[in-house]
Amino acid sequence: MVIVRTVILSIIISTIINAYLMTLPIPVLRRRNYPVNYLIQQNNRIDFQNNTECAAFSTAYLLRHFGIEADANALYTNFPSKTRAGNIYPKGIRTVLRKKGFKTNYYKGNINTLKYEISKGTPVIVFIKVNKDSKHLHFVPAIGYDKEYIYLSESLSHLVNCGDEHKSYNRKVPIDEFKKLWNVKRIYMLFYSNTYIAVDKAKS
Repeated sequence: MVIVRTVILSIIISTIINAYLMTLPIPVLRRRNYPVNYLIQQNNRIDFQNNTECAAFSTAYLLRHFGIEADANALYTNFPSKTRAGNIYPKGIRTVLRKKGFKTNYYKGNINTLKYEISKGTPVIVFIKVNKDSKHLHFVPAIGYDKEYIYLSESLSHLVNCGDEHKSYNRKVPIDEFKKLWNVKRIYMLFYSNTYIAVDKAKS
């Protein structure tokens, strides 16, 4: 019983800490209508990270989408919610974008809700594993989809697997594989699978 209580207490404490550092995602499960295929075709530069700067690279990509020139490495230097290892919590991305005048929502959904969000025309930052067997987590903008694939603007060069004449994506992931990458749930991080950050221009 002591061991069980210790584990339960540890999970509760971890959940509270994560809620503060990461913010809790909002569950979104209702299916809405969206196109069968959709691709954001706005040209955007895709830069490549060297270490653990994916949050800054995803944020910079979003800013450039809205016409704000952003260098990811410069952005990363003073990025908030950064751990000693250099990783960044979702709260950090939301803080930077809010200071730039954008509204963000951190959602927990499914493939249907993700497709619906992408079909609004703004890249969506998804929170996934680097690969299905990895403990390392990764932020990357999702910019399109069809019946078979999710299309990403990938900042890890070794994961690039395609090119695009519109320069909007460089990686496509089969949906079944994407679901495995998107399942980041761990015993001390129970609520963060299938999560993504949606961005809108804040109303003036």
